[in-house]
Amino acid sequence: MNKGISTRTSKVFDNFTIVRDFVFRIQGWVGILLFAALTSVITLQVSSRYIFHNPVLWTEEVARYLFLWVVMMGSALSVKTERHFAIEFFDYDKVHNIPLRKMLRMVPHLAFITLALIMVITGSQYVEMSKLRLGQMARINLKYIFVSIPISGVTMILYCLHHIMRIVLKDEKTQSDVDMKTRES
Repeated sequence: MNKGISTRTSKVFDNFTIVRDFVFRIQGWVGILLFAALTSVITLQVSSRYIFHNPVLWTEEVARYLFLWVVMMGSALSVKTERHFAIEFFDYDKVHNIPLRKMLRMVPHLAFITLALIMVITGSQYVEMSKLRLGQMARINLKYIFVSIPISGVTMILYCLHHIMRIVLKDEKTQSDVDMKTRES
């Protein structure tokens, strides 16, 4: 009976991992394409201003919008790979009580879920408020710019939930734990 529950739970976790990896690949490719576009726009801006002495006016605004998207995609990807900013108060391996160690490992992910929920709610409000606003030079509807905030928040929640599931079900070390041990060696 208990084995059936763990098998079903493991199957749910495996399916969730497949979804997470699919979202990660898409988000990674979107980030790469946006970064390439950002580089192209900035190159156009610099060359038109300093080589041809005839600046293209919309490039600064579009570069700012692309930068926001790149930052939002990159921040979510860093949550998935656990390469985000973190403060370590103590070594989890020194906590011998396994349920306590699991709870302590979940705290940063729960904090990120809280931050991501704020991003989703606030970002959705920005999208709603900016539906009828256009950028001054590029004439881009600002809802397409601000939608990057809730998208990033939703994917952060997805990645954090996967980390929490891994901690609860498998008690595996997080990627940051493995990296810390590698640096110490």
